[in-house]
Amino acid sequence: MMFKNKKVLVAGGTGLVGQQLVPMLLKEGAKVFVASMDHKSLLPKGVSKFYQMNLMHLDNCIKVSKGIDIVFNLLGVTGSPKTNNEKPASFMMSNLYCAVNLLMGSQISGVKKYLYTSTYGVYSQSPIMREDDVWKTFPSEHDKYAGWAKRIGELQVEAFKKEFNFESLHVVRPANIYGPFANFDPTNSMVVSSLIKRFADQENPLNVWGDGSAVRDFVYSKDVAKAMIQVMKKNIQIPINIGSGKGVSIKSLVNKILSCKNIKNKPQVVFDKSKPSGDKKRILDVKLANKFGINCNTKLEIGLEETIDWYLKNRVKLGKRFNYFKNT
Repeated sequence: MMFKNKKVLVAGGTGLVGQQLVPMLLKEGAKVFVASMDHKSLLPKGVSKFYQMNLMHLDNCIKVSKGIDIVFNLLGVTGSPKTNNEKPASFMMSNLYCAVNLLMGSQISGVKKYLYTSTYGVYSQSPIMREDDVWKTFPSEHDKYAGWAKRIGELQVEAFKKEFNFESLHVVRPANIYGPFANFDPTNSMVVSSLIKRFADQENPLNVWGDGSAVRDFVYSKDVAKAMIQVMKKNIQIPINIGSGKGVSIKSLVNKILSCKNIKNKPQVVFDKSKPSGDKKRILDVKLANKFGINCNTKLEIGLEETIDWYLKNRVKLGKRFNYFKNT
């Protein structure tokens, strides 16, 4: 077994995907280490060691990767289109430092296997996003700053693969990830968690930016974690999309959340057409993932129900989550 008795660092292990990935690695027999800026109370059970540490700094990255066999880099600062527009420098540089310093630190520490979590934001404004198209174009204007930072992270992986003695280096590009442990802060959360919070907190009327026609590819966090393990096990060393491969409009997403059993009071929903909607359509081409036997099959309705249920039971804990745009 690849992970049995191996020391595995999950950078960002208290977050959206990390909370799903850590238990899976423990079941694989790994000795899991977690580094995060979150409070230790959010740490998954069974972890060998926790570093509450800022991994934007190279010295910290060297420290946490020392003696580690495998690294999963789940680090990244996410935000809404509003955050992207208002704080582009913070958005770009935080993602750049999270990318380049952890790989550099891991190389210095002698790590042999490494997975970098990129994003669909590296793609241009295109309805279908295919792996080979990335370097033919530029990131969409709506994802430009974080998109370029993540692209540099991917290019660094390519460069390190050529120069340094890693056994394997991997890049995954997830779609719009949602699920328990997401960022539910209304000031800079992503669309699914933002809507769930506002519905669950009985905001009425509920204003949604745009006309609701924008189409996105939503993928459940548990599916992403499973896919990451498969990418490692199958030794896939080319960038690979991780998504549902299906498009859902924002209006349809709103209706699906409204129909969830835990949303008791149905608010009036108002689509504000004066506000931007982002790119018209963004869906990941997942043929390559499917070819390798990687499928993200959790139905959106099921994932939404589980996420809403988690939020209602755990929202009091969310104040212990580190929020880059509030804590820096």
